[in-house]
Amino acid sequence: MLVQRLGDNALEWELYGGAGKVDVEWYFRERTALPTSVVRYHLEPGAEEGEHLHLEGDPESCSVKNSDELYVVVVGEVVMTVDGERSVLRAGDALYAPSGSRHGVANESDLPADVILIFGAPDPALPRLIKE
Repeated sequence: MLVQRLGDNALEWELYGGAGKVDVEWYFRERTALPTSVVRYHLEPGAEEGEHLHLEGDPESCSVKNSDELYVVVVGEVVMTVDGERSVLRAGDALYAPSGSRHGVANESDLPADVILIFGAPDPALPRLIKE
């Protein structure tokens, strides 16, 4: 049985020019065969990831391949920005950021927040999520 305890793969990052530091826990980074990665962000008040994008061939991309991201708020409240549009998300809310979208998460509240990110290359055989 593979179990990872909180803190087993903890990092403190300053991400994409965001303010403050984000505590990151990367789950089974070296051991998973899943086509996705899963990380936990812990954001203290005022911390932010910074806006970024994942788009193959784009010189502004922070990754060399396309990557879609799903953000799920577990604790607290965060502000997500996608292509200039802001939305407040609270525990239980989720946001989908498709590859090529400029996006980021910030904790503008007075309390800590935890967010789970699931990301990976989109499957071209599946229909794309579109904005309604």
